Formats: sequence, C-alpha cells, structure tokens
Amino acid sequence: MRDFANQGDPPWNLRMEGPPPNTSVKGAQRRRSPSALAIEVFEAHLGSHILQSLDGFVFALNQEGKFLYISETVSIYLGLSQVELTGSSVFDYVHPGDHVEMAEQLGMKLPPGRGLLSQGTAEDGASSASSSSQSETPEPVVCFPLAKSQLPLQ
Repeated sequence: MRDFANQGDPPWNLRMEGPPPNTSVKGAQRRRSPSALAIEVFEAHLGSHILQSLDGFVFALNQEGKFLYISETVSIYLGLSQVELTGSSVFDYVHPGDHVEMAEQLGMKLPPGRGLLSQGTAEDGASSASSSSQSETPEPVVCFPLAKSQLPLQ
C-alpha cells in the first residue's frame, strides 16, 4: 500500500507516449536524475525522520478524546505501547485535576464522570478511600517505570 501511494498520481498523460493500455513492458523503467531519486527517497521516509527527531511523541484524537494514532516514541516517554493506547481515552492518562483544562484546550466537552477532584480528595489524602466510594468513577492509576538504579537490590 505504501509503495502504491509513493508512486503519486497515475501517469494519464503518458498514455499517448508509452505502450498501449493493458500491456506490460518488462524491464522498461524510466530513468531518473540522481537529485530526483534523492528527493523521492527523502520524501518516502520524511514522516519517520520527523517522528525520530522529535523530543516527545505525536498523537491524534477523535472528537471524544480517544487516541486514533500515537507514535511509537510514546513507549520511550510513558512506557506504554501504541497498541495499549490506541482506542483509549486521553483522560485515562491525564491527571484528574487537569481534565477540565485539557478539554478546554482540545475544544471539547468533558466526558460524563470526568472533572475536578472532589473537595475531600484534594484537601485530605487520608479521606481518599471514603471519597472514592462516593465518586461516580474511580480515578485512573498512572504507573511510571522505575530506572534500574531505583530498583531494590536482590
């Protein structure tokens, strides 16, 4: 599919000059200048070069805030794979206190059950057990991988 897309527009204007339609010519390839070939190779890999040069990762969300695409580099920064994230909600990975601002920045309405932390949870960490049973949805737990230097010795 990628090779097909890289060929560009079909050469309809070459029909008169080239072989008749529905015939194949084996071994006949058009010659390209070295600069045209270099540009073609560069453009074919442009997306991956941009993603590799970024200090972070790229993602695309749908209107509900679910990941449609996320670059492979997310595994470096979050320790999660593309497969794990694709289709899940961005709000599952954003701190609950930032849900309102995130929704505003994305120009969307906040999904039901999402919003500011409850007063009891924000004020007193000890009351989190009692307030979590009262809230509509549990807060997501975000885990970050430890560096090898932070692991206990065995």
